[in-house]
Amino acid sequence: MREQADARRLAQRAAALLRGGVPAVQVWRRLTREAEVGAEGSGPHVLHRISERLDAGADTASALADAGGPEWRVLAAAWRVSEESGAPLASTLDRFGRSMRSLARVSERRSVLLAGPRATIRLISSLPPVGLLLSWLLGFDPLRPLGAPLGWAVMLLGAVLFASGVRWAGALTRRLAETDWIAGWEFELVAIGLSGAGSSAAALRLAVDAADLARAEWVHLDGLAPGGEVVRVLEEADSLGSAIVPSLLREAAVARDRAQAALERAAERLGVRVLIPLGVCVLPAFVLLGVVPALMAVFGAGS
Repeated sequence: MREQADARRLAQRAAALLRGGVPAVQVWRRLTREAEVGAEGSGPHVLHRISERLDAGADTASALADAGGPEWRVLAAAWRVSEESGAPLASTLDRFGRSMRSLARVSERRSVLLAGPRATIRLISSLPPVGLLLSWLLGFDPLRPLGAPLGWAVMLLGAVLFASGVRWAGALTRRLAETDWIAGWEFELVAIGLSGAGSSAAALRLAVDAADLARAEWVHLDGLAPGGEVVRVLEEADSLGSAIVPSLLREAAVARDRAQAALERAAERLGVRVLIPLGVCVLPAFVLLGVVPALMAVFGAGS
């Protein structure tokens, strides 16, 4: 989240510098100098990496691609398409900033959706320790069975089941929590290329090359292939005689809406899926760690 916020702020500042007349080749060095004197407080380490790559002779797009996470690789692809097509760089950076704000809203929504499953994990994961505590409060010694091999086996099996269940449930939650990507950038890249007055075929080739060079995993290259979604939109706009760039931007917005809906469905399913490791592992662990030792202690005391 912090890296994405840094990328958004720096892209917006870069757009402002471009509109202020700073040459594109000097924008990121200017941002680095501002960070060094405290004028721009976000992302100084990223800016230093970009400046080091520029000083080593890399072009701006390559330097951005090596700056950090996937958001920087998308920005690198967009920068390359804009430079090579002649599209306005400031507008490209604005477009990137808007998509990053959309990602931030999705992340906030995801945190809300994951609150329920996380609370369920915490509640059920507390049962085994609570069972041990209740045994002590009721006057039993839950550690007494450890004096026998059977007691060791029960406690060890309970501990393994407990750790496995918590780790399994946590992995399910983390997998969804760490799913960050901006949908629709395959449409955005072609729209940027067409904004430079290029042809559809040239914009497609440029988008594919830029995404490939930047290793932009958020750009789905299959959408740019023959028969892909982007090609379909281009063909439909051409056959209808409608404006191509607005059609591409609408499809990018639709793709983001679909990604948001898919996230909400996945979060709803997660509320049920986390019950599987909790029921298979954590609840049996509660019985083995909290109930069985107490019963063994009572049985041992009576015998």
